[in-house]
Amino acid sequence: MSDLTPPGPPQDGPPPPPPPPPGPPPQNPFASAPPPPSGSTAGDTALGWTAFGLAVVCCIPVLPLVAAVLAVVTLVRGRFQPRWLAVLTLVLGLAGTVGQVFLLTNDDFWEGIQDGINDSLEEEAEDARESGEPTQIAPLKLREHDCFNDPNMRTAGDEVIYSDTVTLLPCKDEHDLEVYATFQIPGEDYPGKAAVDRAVQRCFPAFREFVGTSYASSELEIFYYFPTSRSWKLLGDKAITCSVGHPKHRVRGSLEGSKR
Repeated sequence: MSDLTPPGPPQDGPPPPPPPPPGPPPQNPFASAPPPPSGSTAGDTALGWTAFGLAVVCCIPVLPLVAAVLAVVTLVRGRFQPRWLAVLTLVLGLAGTVGQVFLLTNDDFWEGIQDGINDSLEEEAEDARESGEPTQIAPLKLREHDCFNDPNMRTAGDEVIYSDTVTLLPCKDEHDLEVYATFQIPGEDYPGKAAVDRAVQRCFPAFREFVGTSYASSELEIFYYFPTSRSWKLLGDKAITCSVGHPKHRVRGSLEGSKR
C-alpha cells in the first residue's frame, strides 16, 4: 500500500536567508511641477511710481483720489518696493482729496478766484480803452458808450449765440454795436433763465431814451448780453448789457440821439 502523505520539511541543513530590506519608493513620473515663481514686479513698480506722481499733482481735481486708489492696490499686492513710498502716496492722495473738497466747497476760495479773474478782465478792458486799438475783451466788461464788433452778430438770426469775446474799438471806426445801457441782476443765486429773460426787457425803454425813437419805429436792432448759470457761478457775472446796431451793416460814430 503506498504512502500518500506529503514529505515534511528537511530536518537537516542551514536556515533560509532573511528577506532583503525594503528599497526606496519608486519615483513618480507624473509628480506635479514646482510652483511658478512670483510675478514680475515691473508692473507694480510702474503703478506705484505713477500713483506717487498723481498724488503730488494737487491742482487737478480727482487726481489725488486716483493716486490713493492706486496706492491701495500696490499695498494689497505687496510687490512694490519701497513699501513706505506706497504708504506716503496713500497719505498724500487722501490729504489732497480732502483739500480739494474743502477748497471747492469754500466760499472764500471761490470769491478769491472770481476777484482775481475779474480784476484781470477789467484791466484788459481799461488798457483797450486807453490804447484806442482794436482789442478783444470779455462782453461782461463792456460799459455804456463802448463800441465793438461781434463776429456772431449777423450769424445768430433768432438763435441765442454765446460770445466769449468781442473786439473793443473807438466809435469813430466802423463797428457792429454800441452799448447804450447796462444794469445788474440782484441776488446771490442764479435766478434762472426765465428771470433773466424778464430782466432783459429793460433794454427796450432804455432804447428810446438813447436813440430818440421807439424800437418799433426804428431801423436799428437791439442786441443784448446776459449772464448764464456758468458765468454767474464762476465769474460772478450779473450784468445785462444792452447794445444797438444796424442788422445789415456796420455804422460809424455814435447812435445816441440819431433817431434812426
